Amino acid sequence: MKRISAITLMFAMLVSACDIMDEPYMNKPTGGGETEETVQKVLLEEFTGHQCQNCPEGAATAEQLKQAYGNKFIIIAYHAGHFARTNTDFPEDYRTAVGNELNSNFNVESYPAGVVNRTEYDGKLVITNTVWPSAASAILDNNIEPHLQLGINHTYNSGNLSVTINAKALNDIEPLSICVFITEDGLISPQQTPSGTVENYVHNHVFRISLNGTWGTQTFAEGAAVGQEENITVEAAIDSDWNLNNLNIVCFAYSSESGKIIQVEEKSL
Repeated sequence: MKRISAITLMFAMLVSACDIMDEPYMNKPTGGGETEETVQKVLLEEFTGHQCQNCPEGAATAEQLKQAYGNKFIIIAYHAGHFARTNTDFPEDYRTAVGNELNSNFNVESYPAGVVNRTEYDGKLVITNTVWPSAASAILDNNIEPHLQLGINHTYNSGNLSVTINAKALNDIEPLSICVFITEDGLISPQQTPSGTVENYVHNHVFRISLNGTWGTQTFAEGAAVGQEENITVEAAIDSDWNLNNLNIVCFAYSSESGKIIQVEEKSL
């Protein structure tokens, strides 16, 4: 893949910023329903760090895919591993216990790296950014029929966030686990690049917190038939330092048997 210039990278990240919606108009279910067709979506779990000079190229690849596929392509960026450590030059700490656990579980050894729908591509689960487009295309460009519909409803009051997920089986499906994660866009802090440190680098899709742990909440424990529905509600306190206008709820469901993600949805907080 050709190297992306710093100007192109910054432009891609700026134009990909999420639209801001104010309460109370934002508390609508997302991810299907009578007025919205359910489509198959893809989650990229990106592993990155601010001292990784090649990671901005990974972020640029992710943003290009976001521009190409729109809301069908969803990103979570975990800052984890050796390159995510802090020091006086890189003081912001974006590491989390969940990100560290996933980094270890997936045995990430080089960066940037990513997992697409927690599904192997060409025999590998963890793949480099040069392979992300092919892995995403294998799902999104083949008109795969979605097996699950996810709807997100939330309320936010005085620092407390409550999220209710409605899961509806569109085909017979195996037992699932559902994760509800929060990400933040527009975080400005130093980032190492091949040409040196960019002091005002914009970090997007940064994983902040899980509302139900690293591995989520079991749903459809015995599997589900077409049309069967189940709701889960999870809650958490939101850090007062986080920008509410830049927070996103990312909900994804994965097979309890294979570990593969079968559907994902995202909603602005």
